Amino acid sequence: MVDEKNEAEINEVLNYLSELALRYAEEGQESDTKRLIEYIKMIGKKAALAGLEPIVIKTLLLIPPVAREACRQHMENALVSIILALGVIGKEAAGKKMEVPARIAAFCLGEMGNTATSKRSKKETIAVIFALGEIGKSVTWQRLGDVASSTVALLGETGKVAATQKFEDAALNAELLLQEIGTGAIEKNLKETADISVRSIHDIGKTADMQGLDKALLQAAYSLETIKLNAEDRYLMSASIIAEVALMHFERIEVEKLEDKLSKTSRGKKKFLSMDL
Repeated sequence: MVDEKNEAEINEVLNYLSELALRYAEEGQESDTKRLIEYIKMIGKKAALAGLEPIVIKTLLLIPPVAREACRQHMENALVSIILALGVIGKEAAGKKMEVPARIAAFCLGEMGNTATSKRSKKETIAVIFALGEIGKSVTWQRLGDVASSTVALLGETGKVAATQKFEDAALNAELLLQEIGTGAIEKNLKETADISVRSIHDIGKTADMQGLDKALLQAAYSLETIKLNAEDRYLMSASIIAEVALMHFERIEVEKLEDKLSKTSRGKKKFLSMDL
């Protein structure tokens, strides 16, 4: 169906699936809701790969009503599936340089991140951070500067709020993804995206410091140092200076003592949680 690029037929199927998914969510049938979200995700992903931008946009816009009902029904697993679906579709759309779908997916994830942190759902927050990171890496690689900057800002804000809620794993993942995106932005000469990455890591690190999250605090210092060195190598002085100024906040940290305390923390090498995107 998608391979044949029959948009009328695809629209008809999407309408049917989204209506059914919404009905299942309203009835509290979580497993059925998840199953339908997987079908919708598959269509959105294939549409992105086939270059069918209107279909990708439609797919993304059909998901939020289901998400709102799943949230009302406290269906956490279905919400995680929805978050990851948005991440997959947004990532594939970005890979095809579709700015509008990538922006829509990131915006929806930002909204879901706000909801997840406000109700203190660690699982959903980690999923949002992961999905935003995947979109952020893709739009950065494709040099979609404006979308990359807005996506990184959403990722940074979600990471900061995660640190406020003392979700240290989520904050750590955000810092590592921001480091990766910031480094990629420097390579692609996306100055604004690199600068926002640095500021976001700084904000998460400061919040981690206030909340007593030692791992996230140490990772912020490592990530800033990594980006600073990369920026200097590429003569991107703005990001280098911002990182250097940000690092001043961490000068009082007794790094060796923290490293001893957190013996399992390795400099800039901690793996983020896989969400099977």
